[in-house]
Amino acid sequence: MGSSAGLVGPSERLAWGKVLDFHLMLVSFDEQRLPSLQRPYLCCRPTLSVKHLCEYVALQTALPADEVEIYLVKELNSVSNSSTRTSLSISMPITIDSCKDKLQVLEDKETLAGLKTGDFTQGHLLLAYQRKLWTSKR
Repeated sequence: MGSSAGLVGPSERLAWGKVLDFHLMLVSFDEQRLPSLQRPYLCCRPTLSVKHLCEYVALQTALPADEVEIYLVKELNSVSNSSTRTSLSISMPITIDSCKDKLQVLEDKETLAGLKTGDFTQGHLLLAYQRKLWTSKR
């Protein structure tokens, strides 16, 4: 039996009860301030927490994990049209535009299974990361 290019919802299971892994892509909001990951494509269990993803980004970027913020890209609108969006490749950089794209900030305790989105890029759940913007009191 061949593998299917389509994705099913995170709570769906195969007929014999096996939980499906999530295929995700992590992209930097601003590559000038925080570099892209050498390995942005991951395959993860649905039980993986956002906190663990923050730790992964931190290890790859030499940033403390508590300074990493991750967003779910619910709709990728900054790419000009849907045919371009569905044909994005691994070598093509994706730029996230917080004004055009529909984003949801994720909490550390959330898991991949709890994320709700209808937009996948090349079969991957798209997540964006950036350094947290701290509000300092002076």
